[in-house]
This record gives sequence, structure tokens and C-alpha cells, in this order.
Amino acid sequence: MTFRGFISIDVEPTEKMHEFIDELERTGAPLNMVDPSQLHMTVKFLGDTEEEMVDEIVEKTNFALEPYDPFKIDLKGTGAFPHLGFMKVVWIGSEVSSEETQTSKDEDFTLLADVAHRVEEELVPLGFERDDREFSPHITVARVKGGKNKEKLKSTIEKYEDEDFTTWKVDKLTLKKSILKKTGPEYHTVEEIPL
Repeated sequence: MTFRGFISIDVEPTEKMHEFIDELERTGAPLNMVDPSQLHMTVKFLGDTEEEMVDEIVEKTNFALEPYDPFKIDLKGTGAFPHLGFMKVVWIGSEVSSEETQTSKDEDFTLLADVAHRVEEELVPLGFERDDREFSPHITVARVKGGKNKEKLKSTIEKYEDEDFTTWKVDKLTLKKSILKKTGPEYHTVEEIPL
């Protein structure tokens, strides 16, 4: 048996996130919203994953996380992929918390990128391919399904582009399975992997 797998940092929505999500829905744009209880940052997308590989995936991820203690991330800012002129995905941004480090933003970012890179490299021998795209830490809140009310949607995203949503403590990664439904994907926890 296989499932659509990924490894993530799970996040609990704050009041401010709910406010942003509610405003997105009120734009009337054709959006597939992510259920707020399922918000997460994907660290590594696995794709088709054999059930019997779960133990090995957890073991390799555990090994990848050995150098790291729990750390904090700031969830801040909003945007869209690929860009605001052509929106497919609406996201909340993320960076390592300034409480954690006094280095420049680029160096802040490398901690999250390093975690993702180490996890990816450990999983390559199990047959999971490296991602071609550079790691971009974000939380998907909606997928855009058309151009209706695009300007309203764009102005809502811009309204929150400098918003500080919360500081979140990362003390574990989660191996998840994604079940695709007409209403959007449902995510279920397979295993939690502590830092």
C-alpha cells in the first residue's frame, strides 16, 4: 500500500491567521482553502510512499535532526506563488525567530533550509528524489482556482504582507499522509519525529 507522503512542521492557527483566512474567503475569489486545523510548513514532499517504509523514513529523519535543538520560527508576512500578478497559491511566510539568532536574515533562513536539506539528503538513499526547487519556507493557506475577484484577493494579501502572525516553537517534524478529496486535501499524522 502507498500513500502521498510529506514531512512537515505543523502549526496551530492564531486569531490573526483566522482573521486573514476569513478575509480571503470574503473576497469572493475562487479559493480552495486549507482547513486552519491542518496548517503546516512542508519540509520535504515525498510523493508516493510505501507503508512499509515508514520506520526507515522515521529513522533517517531522526538521524537528520540529531544536530538540532528545538528552535523558534516567526510566522510573518503573506504572498502568493508564483507572484501576485498570477496567483496559484496564497501563503503565510516564515523565518527563524530573531530571538534565536542575531545574524542577518539570510543566515536566519539557513537554519530552516539546513534542516530541510539534511532531511532530504538522508532520504535520497531510500529512493526519494531531491527537489529541483530551492527550499522556500511557507504555509499554504489557499489554492487559487481562477481569476475572479483577483484585485480583491491581491489587496487582501498586500494588507497582511508585513503582519507578524506568531512565533512558533519547532520541537518536532511530522510524517503526514495527504488524502486528496474534491473539497481539497486532508492531512493525517503518520508519525511524529522529535528534535
